[in-house]
Parts: sequence; structure tokens; C-alpha cells
Amino acid sequence: MKKVVVLLLLCLWSLPNFAEASDVKAVKITETTPVFNEKQKVAVFQKGTTHTALKESDRFYHTVMGNEEVKFSKMRAVVVNSEPQNWKGAHPVRLKTVKTVDILEKPSVKAKALGSIQANTIIQAQHQKGNYFPIITGGSTGYIHKSMVQIEAGIPVLTYHDIVLTKTDQNVSKLELSKFQEQMNYLKRNHWTTITTAELELWVQKKKTLPKKSVLITFDDGYKSTIDLAYPVLKQHGLQATSFLITNRINRPGMVSEEDLIRTQDVYSYQNHTHAFHLFNSKTNLSYLQSESQEAIFLDILQANRSIENILGTDVTAHAYPYGKRGPQAVRALKAAGITSAYTIEEGNVFQGDSLYSLNRQRVHSGMSLKDFANKLEGK
Repeated sequence: MKKVVVLLLLCLWSLPNFAEASDVKAVKITETTPVFNEKQKVAVFQKGTTHTALKESDRFYHTVMGNEEVKFSKMRAVVVNSEPQNWKGAHPVRLKTVKTVDILEKPSVKAKALGSIQANTIIQAQHQKGNYFPIITGGSTGYIHKSMVQIEAGIPVLTYHDIVLTKTDQNVSKLELSKFQEQMNYLKRNHWTTITTAELELWVQKKKTLPKKSVLITFDDGYKSTIDLAYPVLKQHGLQATSFLITNRINRPGMVSEEDLIRTQDVYSYQNHTHAFHLFNSKTNLSYLQSESQEAIFLDILQANRSIENILGTDVTAHAYPYGKRGPQAVRALKAAGITSAYTIEEGNVFQGDSLYSLNRQRVHSGMSLKDFANKLEGK
């Protein structure tokens, strides 16, 4: 079974649904206190440290360690006048503690400890800085020494959009062909195996084994460049990829055509990126997969599925959320439409036991070096 996740430190939109911001307060620990999730003790907060309490119940203050709500005794803390601290942050690196680990206030072995984490615990951290991994716990930024943890690599899901011969603007989602070639050369030279969404889904459910160096390559939107520029490179190296299509844009200028889809199935698996719902609601500033009804989303997803299936005669089972945004009604709609896995834009690799409807991806952009690319593959 997957180890208890103590510090899944992801972006704000993925955090639990806590009370209104007015209820958030700073509390000071008056006596070193254990911290619990729903099942067991997961950490310790040191006496004298200040943490952000996001809500309270009869006996406990509640805070966040990553994406997990945790709690500690109200009898061992007092409310203080300090401003509640930051509890946001992207933490794409997954670590496992090799022993009980101190969370240090500063990146120094002589720094004060904010608390500690149990041995053999899975934690999420920011990218390594020097000899330390930064984390956010209870509203404070702390540091864990690299010698106290092991990196868990998982499986990377790479995200591309448009491939260009030469950059003419500052849009980092447009990647130069030369860089794409360099990255695909790296995958081939270092013996990475490309997989499909169906294979990754089975692996997440522990129903299939995959080579240690497995990677899922994905493209969003369905740009013509995925055919004219990316396809020859992928084919040359014997690599597979998945293309998430906005299906009402098929056959438009600059986008893939039906003929393109048919003739490139030896490299690409074509999947769902909505039909006409790749939009924001101008009145609410929410994406359509957040603002629209479950029925409306279901009909759009079903239309996208049918558009691809009618062209290719293949089943569509995977979806990439536009802008990474979704509401609970969208997930229900995806399930009803036959989608069995869905991908976010939240940074990090995928691990066994992850939710199939909130799978992480690693964005590839023009500002990355080849070393950055290699680090993403390894989950660093």
C-alpha cells in the first residue's frame, strides 16, 4: 500500500476546502505537540513555533501539511497577534524520509527546528536548493537536508503544446524544434520507454508493471506543428505520444486535420481536450469545466469523444483539463462519458495510488535547459 502522505505540498487550488479566510489565524505552540491526520501521528510541532490554523474544531486546530489536513491539540497552542503565514506552494519533488527528520527554520544544520517528520514517510518538497529541500508545513517554510531523504522518481508525463522552427515571441509554451529534437535524442540515448495513457492508468492501479524509465509524452490542443515538426522526430526515434485534441478546432488553419489524425496513428494516440469548452466564462472568470453544469460538460466531453472515434474508430478514455481547471461536476461528467483518467497541469510525476482524475504532468517550455529536462524525468 502507498505510504501515508504527510506533506503533499501542491498549489493553492488543490488544497482542502477550509473555512473562510477570516477564520484563518496564527497560533503559537506552548508545549511540543504531536500532529495527526485521520489515522495516526504523522509529525511533531516544536514548542515556541508559530503555525497557521485554517480552522478549528472542539478539541483541535487544523492546518495543512501539503494536501493533507492535519490537526493538533488546542490545549497546546494559543492564538497570537501575528499575521497567518504563507501556506501556498508548488512541491513537485516526492521524497521518502530515511529516519526521523527535523524540519529546519533555515537551510543550515545549526538552524532551529520547527518540528519533525516520522521515518519512512512520503513527503512532497520544492526543487532542491543547495543541500536542502524547502517545504511548507503549517504555514511556515522549512528545510530538510538531502541526506535525510531519498527521491522517489515515479513516472513523468511531459506536456508540450506548439513546436516552432524559430521563436518570434515570448510565449514559453512554444518550443523550438531544435530543443525538441535534443530532448527526444536524450530519451532515446538514455533508454527511456514511451507509454500510453492506458498503460499508465493500469500502472497507477497496480495492475501492470512498466520499465523503470517509462515516460508519457503529451501534446495539448492539436496544433499542426505536432504533425509537421514533432511527428517526424518521434517516428525517427521510435517514440510514442498522446495528443489531447480540442475537437471543434480539427481542420481549422494551424490545427490538425482529419487526414493528419488517420495517417499518424503509428505514433500518436488521440484523446480528449474538450470539444467547445476550452474556454473561460467571462462573467465568473472560471473555466467552463468549473462554471458549467454537469450535463453541459458531459455533452461537450461526449461530443469530443465521438468526434475522435468517428474519425479513427478507436476508443477515447483519457482527458486533459483545459488550463488544468475543473470542478467536481466535471469529474462526474468525465466518468459518465467513459473517461477513465484525466490530467492536470500541476507539476510533478505520477505515482501508484494517485487519483486517476488528477494526474500530474511536467510542463516542458522553451526556458528549460537539457539538465532541467533530465531532472524532471527523474522527479528532481
